[in-house]
Amino acid sequence: MTATSVIVALVAVLQVAAARTDATVAGRVRDAETGRPLPGATVAAADVGQTAVTDADGKYTLARLPAGPQHISVRLMGHDPYTLHAVVPRQGTLELNLTLRAHASRLAHVQVRGSRERSDVARVAIDRGDGRAVRGIALTRHPQLSEPDFLRALVGGDVVAAPETPGGLHLRGGAADQTVYAVDGVPVFNPYHVSDLMGGWNVDAFESARLLTDAASSSGLSGEVQLTSRSPDRQLSTRGAFSSTHARLTVDGPLGVGQSGFLLSGRRAFPAILAPEDDPTFVRGRSGDWMGKVEIPLRHGILRAFVLHSADGVNLSSAPPADGDSAPTLSRNTFRWTSSSSALQWRGRRGRDSVELSGWSSGSNVVGSWSQRPLALASRRTDRGLHLTLSRRTPSANTRTGLRLVHSGTTYLVNAGSRAAVDLTSTSHQLTAFFESERKLTGALSLDVGTSAVLFDRRVFVSPRVRGQWAISERLSLSGTVLRSHQFAQSMRNTESAAGYVFPVDLFVGAQRDVLPVARNDELSAAADFAPLRFLRTRLVGYRRRMDGIVLVAPTEDAPFLRGAPSSGQVHARGAYAEAQLNVERVALLARYGVQRVQNFHANGSYVPGFAARSMVDGGVSVFPTATTTLRLGITAAMGRQVTPASGSVEWESCNLKDRGCEFAGSPRADPTLVGQLKAPDYVRVDFGVRQHVHVRVASRTTEVALFGTVSNVLNRFNVLTYSLTGDAIQPLEMRPRAPLVVGLDWRF
Repeated sequence: MTATSVIVALVAVLQVAAARTDATVAGRVRDAETGRPLPGATVAAADVGQTAVTDADGKYTLARLPAGPQHISVRLMGHDPYTLHAVVPRQGTLELNLTLRAHASRLAHVQVRGSRERSDVARVAIDRGDGRAVRGIALTRHPQLSEPDFLRALVGGDVVAAPETPGGLHLRGGAADQTVYAVDGVPVFNPYHVSDLMGGWNVDAFESARLLTDAASSSGLSGEVQLTSRSPDRQLSTRGAFSSTHARLTVDGPLGVGQSGFLLSGRRAFPAILAPEDDPTFVRGRSGDWMGKVEIPLRHGILRAFVLHSADGVNLSSAPPADGDSAPTLSRNTFRWTSSSSALQWRGRRGRDSVELSGWSSGSNVVGSWSQRPLALASRRTDRGLHLTLSRRTPSANTRTGLRLVHSGTTYLVNAGSRAAVDLTSTSHQLTAFFESERKLTGALSLDVGTSAVLFDRRVFVSPRVRGQWAISERLSLSGTVLRSHQFAQSMRNTESAAGYVFPVDLFVGAQRDVLPVARNDELSAAADFAPLRFLRTRLVGYRRRMDGIVLVAPTEDAPFLRGAPSSGQVHARGAYAEAQLNVERVALLARYGVQRVQNFHANGSYVPGFAARSMVDGGVSVFPTATTTLRLGITAAMGRQVTPASGSVEWESCNLKDRGCEFAGSPRADPTLVGQLKAPDYVRVDFGVRQHVHVRVASRTTEVALFGTVSNVLNRFNVLTYSLTGDAIQPLEMRPRAPLVVGLDWRF
């Protein structure tokens, strides 16, 4: 399958739509025994977050719903809740008349203190168009995901992730460490797990994820991924899953004091659960994360405290076994990393104004040993901060202003035997003031401006941003953005090393005069959004960037991490992408096609980084033959890839059930003279998945249980990760074969 045929196949599916939709679900809710209308019942389309309340005659209307399978639920105090499936048409009205059974309930004493505010108040005061968002409830329908994963759901177009490997997101030609991550506004470092089958967070504990490339308050050079955690439910509930890759469980509900609530979440991965014990080439390790959270209503707002923690480790054979040997005699390569964040926050609103006050602490700790030299690694980053944000919404303008004070400390040590090869330690304070304002100039024109000023090392770094939007019609809008951004810590990991396929974490070092510069980015972008039909949305984006003061490890280093003084260079990136999303009754399609040109310049030349394929295709189709069945076909393609060969004997197999896990053996070197010098064949992979869920009534509660599974690389294409050089021999390292990738079940109760 060529790249052209992939694109043609995706575009052809767009022709299934032909008419504008204004689909509506309407009906009446009655008592199951008496047949009387039930006023005040809440009817919800939970998958899209729309609700309606029945009137005095029990009637309700849910207007302008997207086509396709939807869960319709109805609740009323004194009655058992009820949930059903509905396939919403492209247009017209679907009539659903519902009945509820009454039951007697003993109500506890209730003290009214005003309405409870949702926990995401003031999370993003200004809703910009230059980014993308995904809701957690939609992840099970994403065509490319074998299991729900917020990070992978954001990939496509100008957002790239290395295929079949764990790690971060590359935004518009930027390195992975230039993308920052935040949970409820609190930074999280290294949210990566051992296997690429499982993202950095338990999806059951989070409501949504949003990617912004133009946030004035962001501390990342390329952009920021913002996650919003779920508010505890009004009643005790559980969500979880058990699959061939991991197990997870989330419990949330009321604390029994006022409207306070709690959420506890835990997850454990199985990177080698099926691997044979006597085969040293399989990746051994541990991986998991947990989260605890409490929310308490307090003075027109919510007081929240939460803790997140993740821990990972890999144990790798330092050399492939020789013929006839069951295990090499060399010591093994090991890496371990942890990440933790904790915060105490208060968020409130009164009228048009909202306030957020937060104190937090975030850290990451990495240790490792590499037997090639041998080398010992120790890297640590700890940030502590205070954050204040004030927001105001009016009919004509939205503003957001704030202050942030951060104390940051980084340590980076590499020992070669008994000698310290590199010792980089930094401590700094950053005081940031930021301001953002979105204002309508006319009915069609709006202007979004923002800036941040950072006091760092007795210097002030100003990062301005201006974005304009012209809504030509209800269907077509144009926008453009120009911005400058800075970053005050960079990673010392060699991103071109083959070891990055099992060791994805960033090794941060803070900026220091005469040692490590402050990185700077200047960027220009333009976008056009066109919705010819309600169920069809398209977008075209172009961008151009120049980044200065960027640490480039690969041109001077063959180990997985830097062993000497850091050197910096420039990165030039430009690209464009087109996106289309379509939703009809039984088909949902996502298609993105992107092109990019990325060049890293250093003192002795330039190279194209391994993630920067010339053109990319991402997307797929989800088909709903019934309201409870989902069939997924996901497509990923990357053309024009430049790779760095791995010198030395190495063995690699991506994670899959057929081969009983993931395999990596060897201590490959990345020859600095060959960085980005080999052209890899086009990467094309098609995965097929199925998901079937049912609802089981238990007492007065409804439990949703689902079975799912995915087969990888159904075309059985020979994809190449990179090449291994041993003497004069060049050996391709094959990627995932056609094989079962994951099977499992999940539930909500």
